[in-house]
Amino acid sequence: MWWYDGLAAPGWHDWLALALTVVGFWIAIVQLGKTRSASETAAAELRKARTKLNSDQLAAVVTQMQMIVADIDFAVQENDREVAHRALLRFSYVANESIALLGNLEADHSTLEDRLRQAAGHALDAKSSIVGKKVVDVARTAKSAGNEISGLCVEISGLVAKDRYQIGVAENV
Repeated sequence: MWWYDGLAAPGWHDWLALALTVVGFWIAIVQLGKTRSASETAAAELRKARTKLNSDQLAAVVTQMQMIVADIDFAVQENDREVAHRALLRFSYVANESIALLGNLEADHSTLEDRLRQAAGHALDAKSSIVGKKVVDVARTAKSAGNEISGLCVEISGLVAKDRYQIGVAENV
């Protein structure tokens, strides 16, 4: 091959090419480090945003539970089976939504999730005992479910407040 001479010493262009290659590798390594750092920062920010979104959704659930408790209290006071029926059914939906939201939290809330499942079952049982009967004592049937729902509402409110405090302490959220 006429363009390659194995006995010739490297020229200045060979040394320049070697230097540019070393600089290119150094720049690539630095950029990889910056990319990794940016990726870790983005993942941390995503976790914070998920936590805030989950906390906001739980706050909305608390408001729904408070309205359900108010409806059950009204139904008990007025012996209104229609209002009790709708409120107890709505609670079963809200309880299942709450269970899903609690499952998204980093901390383990399995006991609260179990209590929500049991309360949803009790609410559906109370609803079933109201439907189809001519004379129903709504106060007796719905009051215990209302008390159970009220206690769960207070507990979830405490979780929301705790999460909001932790989020408020975190930067850039």
